[in-house]
Amino acid sequence: FTLCPALVSETGVPVGGPAGAIAYAINSVKFDPATAGRCDDDGVCSLAQGQGQWNIEALGHETFDFGDDMNHAHVQPSGEYHYHGMPELLMDLLGDDSSMTLVGWASDGFPVYARYGFADANDSSSEVISLQPSWRLKTEPDEGRPDTLTALEGGPGQGTNNPNIPIPMGAFTQDFEYVEGHGDLDECNGRIGVTPEFPEGIYYYMVTDDFPYFSRCLKGDIAGGGGGVPDCEDVPPGNPCCGDGVCGGPETEDNCPSDCGTASVAPELDNFSLSADSVNTSTTAVTVIYTLSASDPDDYLLDYTVRLILNGGPVNGGEIMETSGDFNSNLSSSNVSGAFVFPIGTTEGQWNARVLIHDESNNLTNLGPNELAEKNFQSHIIVDNTLLGSEKLNTLPMEFALLPNFPNPFNPSTSIRFHVPVRSNIDISVFDILGNHVETIINSEVYPGIRSIVWAPDRSVVSGMYFIRLKSDHFTSTKKVMFLK
Repeated sequence: FTLCPALVSETGVPVGGPAGAIAYAINSVKFDPATAGRCDDDGVCSLAQGQGQWNIEALGHETFDFGDDMNHAHVQPSGEYHYHGMPELLMDLLGDDSSMTLVGWASDGFPVYARYGFADANDSSSEVISLQPSWRLKTEPDEGRPDTLTALEGGPGQGTNNPNIPIPMGAFTQDFEYVEGHGDLDECNGRIGVTPEFPEGIYYYMVTDDFPYFSRCLKGDIAGGGGGVPDCEDVPPGNPCCGDGVCGGPETEDNCPSDCGTASVAPELDNFSLSADSVNTSTTAVTVIYTLSASDPDDYLLDYTVRLILNGGPVNGGEIMETSGDFNSNLSSSNVSGAFVFPIGTTEGQWNARVLIHDESNNLTNLGPNELAEKNFQSHIIVDNTLLGSEKLNTLPMEFALLPNFPNPFNPSTSIRFHVPVRSNIDISVFDILGNHVETIINSEVYPGIRSIVWAPDRSVVSGMYFIRLKSDHFTSTKKVMFLK
């Protein structure tokens, strides 16, 4: 690093990231606050070279575990130990932990201090305080931000499918915003001021207890090396770098167009359905056929997975059924089908559907029950072993009936079951508590049988009590439902 640092950027240049060197502590351990972990909009995440635009933070939350120790540090896959935040044991080694302590040097040549600085940046006789960053947590998440971890596909814990763990604000770099003057430091977590080593003043960076923990950008000249985005030819195989096909960390379309250029379009799910809305497994196993149609305008389809998930899956004490397959080679659109077998005594409840589709460029489409319902595709199947007695399984209903919806209360959708003894025109509509018409779910001719239909209110429908009315030529019935947002 240069011994004659010079400020060349007013707002800082993003540098560092996995395998980059933004700074080194005086014990030769690298500071590298960013991670290779990323999530896509559907909550599919990886702690190692993940796809997607949402950059996972190593500190400040418990959703993702990078194995950081008491020094807020861990070992990279290359075997290199590095800091993500405050180097606690180093500060203990250096002595007084309540004074302004030099702990390292940034790759632009400016010094790095930890936690404490002078209350008046230009007065070494002023009180020593814990300096605060000017970054803060946003009041609202960005549009498209995933709020639930649906799958962990790389890094520690990889292979965890559909954990349905909430992703709190603060887990992603994008959850924070810089507000000038909010704290003591600038956007690069630094400032100009006097220090014990530089009594005449210098620009210096700070390691802080809160985000960003350490600078994500440098304001000095780094032409001599050290910072920036590493090229894949310059790092060990498997390390995140420019040229690995994954855009993240400090990479941008400008400094790494090979990874961050305009991405190809992910596959599209054109249709999805199950052969039944509800099943009864009290006396026999039941086979349910699924069909799906998919297309990809930019690539060939590769494979698909269909899951049925009860109560959040095994991670949350629930259950999961899964089936998968490969599309035929060199197809940009395809229709496939398969089957789920519900054994005798299958656990009752709402089994939510999830469909995953990959193309040959490894672009992923991952649609859960909410997204399926928004596309008016079937989003779940009900297992009810008590509602239909075995004596009724092979008979048509004797009379009209509107059965209680399930679940109730509900969000985002509920299944409405009804009996039709003879071919009839059926109108099922929703009304609010004032009697105002909200939505017509169905108004068409229905053949005899035990039927089910899903109501998934759109975003204009507010939380509250509603009435579902079934009306035919000879029958009318109404049930109360509670919609929760």
